[in-house]
Amino acid sequence: MNSKPGALNDSSLYKVFSHSPIRAAGNKPDLNIYRSPGIPEYGAFQYQAPTEGLLQIGGPHSTETHWTDEFEIAWTKMGDKGPLVLFLHGVPTNRTQWEEVQGQISRFCETISIDMLGMGESSKPRLYGRKNDPAPNDRWHWVNDVDYIEKLMQHEYPDRRFIFVADDWGSGIASHYAARHNDRLEALIQVDPIAFDGYPVNEIQAIGRAAQIPNTPEGDAQFAMLFAAFDQTLVQILKSMVYDPAKYNQYNLRYLTFPYVDVDYERNGQNDGITDVARSTTLRLKFHNLRVLSDRAAILSPALLLPYHSEHNPNGVQYRNITAPTLIMWGEYDNMMPAAQTQRFAHALGTSDVQISYVPRAGHFPATDNPECVTDTIINFIRRVVGHQALADVYIGNHGIWKGDERQMIRELRILHGITG
Repeated sequence: MNSKPGALNDSSLYKVFSHSPIRAAGNKPDLNIYRSPGIPEYGAFQYQAPTEGLLQIGGPHSTETHWTDEFEIAWTKMGDKGPLVLFLHGVPTNRTQWEEVQGQISRFCETISIDMLGMGESSKPRLYGRKNDPAPNDRWHWVNDVDYIEKLMQHEYPDRRFIFVADDWGSGIASHYAARHNDRLEALIQVDPIAFDGYPVNEIQAIGRAAQIPNTPEGDAQFAMLFAAFDQTLVQILKSMVYDPAKYNQYNLRYLTFPYVDVDYERNGQNDGITDVARSTTLRLKFHNLRVLSDRAAILSPALLLPYHSEHNPNGVQYRNITAPTLIMWGEYDNMMPAAQTQRFAHALGTSDVQISYVPRAGHFPATDNPECVTDTIINFIRRVVGHQALADVYIGNHGIWKGDERQMIRELRILHGITG
């Protein structure tokens, strides 16, 4: 991938930055100057869990289920060179939340994004770990997600170190992963992370509280009544998580709501023209998946993200074990979990290399509000941690001043940094 770099001296650098524009000044950034991220690849990791859960058989509204410990973790891969980057999403979303940022970063890095167990296109085990005991248990604790993430990454990329990027719920998992597998990480990047006593939040608490409804036919009917307007509730939750609610509309919301709500292209695909045509009364809720979300939300607590203590908090995070370089990013206008929490990480982590960055014009989901800034911050951090030559291409930004000589500039920078292919 890399060849011997050219001479980085005053003369060579002057040549790179002193071109006359090939086109008129004021051009919109042309990201096609970079190497192509390639065609996305989609798949799933076959995961054998330590306990069983109840999976649906058949269509989204089937009542037929079976117990199993064989699950799938859905993934999207993009890019084929450079440092390895894993993206993990928040709640109530899935890996499409990272799609735009992943697409840009995959020009410079090899990337994979996944749906956490119970969400997106990954398996959704109801009554997970409760086959023989109906009482709530700890199987939905964030620390237990570490198991399938480590197995997935070892299966797909044996013994390769990687950069873990996570936000919201995913960052709770990432904290536990980094504390247990710090040696596997080149770096850790947390975006508006849940941490310390910043969780739970009211929007998710309300969903978790419904897990107290009995898992009986009568209880399911009660659950269905309480969640009859969940499609509206879900949209309002999502729109409260961004600075600009217009970022979400009826088209792109489909990719986030599909696990929980029928969407029109699913319903219209039945093609009988009568009972299955998409209209308000036929776009039904998927209560099995909502039950899984409720179960998962119910068991989580602040103690699981507060620092570890052998006596007082044995399930907490051993933050001092995290010595990988760490970037903490936060949306400037996050109205769910305030950005002031960022400073706590500098005192909790076992590394002194903690970079804190705020994302302007962004709420709780900065990758949705301001993907250009998030991409820019992540790539610059990765470049600082691993070096210019580890990236698959030279990075000269995705916004800002482009005077029209970028194609010539990047060709010469590739030579100077020894980046080929």
